[in-house]
Amino acid sequence: MKICILYGSPRKKNTYAAVQVIKEQLNRLGKVDYNEYFLQTESHDFCCGCYTCIEGHEEKCPHAAHVQPVIQAMRDADGLIFATPVYVMDMTAQMKAFLDHTGYFYMVHRPYPEMFQKSALVISTAAGGGTKDANASIARSLKHWGVRRIFSCGISIFAPGWDAIPPTRKQSIEKKLRHTTDLFWRSLGTKKRPTLHTCALFFVMRMMQKKKAGTSADAAYWSRQGWLDGKKPF
Repeated sequence: MKICILYGSPRKKNTYAAVQVIKEQLNRLGKVDYNEYFLQTESHDFCCGCYTCIEGHEEKCPHAAHVQPVIQAMRDADGLIFATPVYVMDMTAQMKAFLDHTGYFYMVHRPYPEMFQKSALVISTAAGGGTKDANASIARSLKHWGVRRIFSCGISIFAPGWDAIPPTRKQSIEKKLRHTTDLFWRSLGTKKRPTLHTCALFFVMRMMQKKKAGTSADAAYWSRQGWLDGKKPF
């Protein structure tokens, strides 16, 4: 199995430690190859709203050299893991900056067919609250990509750091992480239909494309995929 991991912070602290528990469990379950990316705080990687990708030229995005290798790694992977610490009750700016570059393959535009067969695991850590909101924000983008199954796990540390978590609580946290990982693993590689929400969204977007409500690039893409003639990506 190929797993692509995106970290919402370059710091190897609580979120990184939680992902190591996930990786250890995955390695127990089977052979896994990882592609890991630490999203950095580089100002030139913030989307500038030039609309180039929406118009069908994602390869000409000013940040394509940074963004496209990550997107290609996600397309090649069997499963995706998004990991972020919670900053002011949501995902980090680094994670949001990356997701801002993915709007062109939202279902309303030109979704990648392979996304409809993928599973994703979203994990966030916080000293206190905010994990639910952070996970939901990331999952919202994944749903619009067409990702078939999305699992989430929010970890509230309630301690100065991972090593300061009381042993009993740490055992409970690790058990939760392993359980979610097991669910994620079992979903990988299975050729099942996506959720009803994803199917419904796809059919709504197909109706929109038939009415030529999108861009010309979107219409041409949907036509090439055969989706306007009844073919489905799942």
